[in-house]
Amino acid sequence: MYYPISLIIIVSFVAELTICIENPIIGVLTQSTITSSFKYSKPLNSSYIAASYVKAIEASGGRVVPIFTNKTTEYYKDIVNQVNGILIPGGGAKLNNTYGIGRSANEIFNIAKNINDMKDHFPILGICLGFELLLTASINGQNPLSKCSCEGVNLTLTLIPEMEEKSVLFKTMPQDIKNILLTEPVTANHHSFCMKKKNFVPKNLDKFWNPITSNKDKQNLTFISIIEAKDYPFIGLQFHPEKNAYEWKRKDPHSWSAIYSARYFFDWFINETRLNNHTFINQKTLNKNIIYNYQPTYVKSLNSSFEQVYFFDN
Repeated sequence: MYYPISLIIIVSFVAELTICIENPIIGVLTQSTITSSFKYSKPLNSSYIAASYVKAIEASGGRVVPIFTNKTTEYYKDIVNQVNGILIPGGGAKLNNTYGIGRSANEIFNIAKNINDMKDHFPILGICLGFELLLTASINGQNPLSKCSCEGVNLTLTLIPEMEEKSVLFKTMPQDIKNILLTEPVTANHHSFCMKKKNFVPKNLDKFWNPITSNKDKQNLTFISIIEAKDYPFIGLQFHPEKNAYEWKRKDPHSWSAIYSARYFFDWFINETRLNNHTFINQKTLNKNIIYNYQPTYVKSLNSSFEQVYFFDN
């Protein structure tokens, strides 16, 4: 069938607009204050998001909408269809897929998986606890982690050789950033459980994920530090790239190279969120849900590892 060249140009232009949006909205999961250092200072129904995640997303060109825990499946289906990607943050919650952030992450994982199966590109980024919850969701709620000693250490990534060509992160990574990550201790680790490299295949995680990088903890235990889904735009980082530029209460890496290299992970993620056309039904609804409706709190006096936190009563 013959199509006029003008029609082809219009169709191509519309298609390009559809897959390269300029105003991505990112959902960030809240988590309960009950499992945090705020449990004695906030109401039992409170939840929070560390402001460093919001700042990191905004620095890469995204805007944030909080996603609340312990909501219905319909709520999560609705929010996935309105945002362009979801970040599952770090925290102290247990790996329980029946309550709290664990249940929310499990719901989102399965909804996003189904959406991607229908060829609708929808990315998820999991950081630290988020990394662990993604692993757990992919094996039906089983906990694959082992106790380790990796609290407050800055590490150099070791790229698993056979993954260099398979990795979507490293495939597009500028060489100078790759050099920093592979030669300098610029990744901030704050976790007491690890995904042992030797357990990756026995736990059947290799069916869904590629293990991209590894590290060693204080006791020389080798663990996986970056995972990428084989067939989905889901990424997990065991370390905290948001802390390099925005958190100052611990001895995280704050050098220029640490901040510069950490930026890449958020830039990559936000670019992935530009590849779907999910949107809020109207500007009024977006305005009602956007993070700008809330003010971050300086939590110096609350025995927190964060500088600023968004609190929610939900």
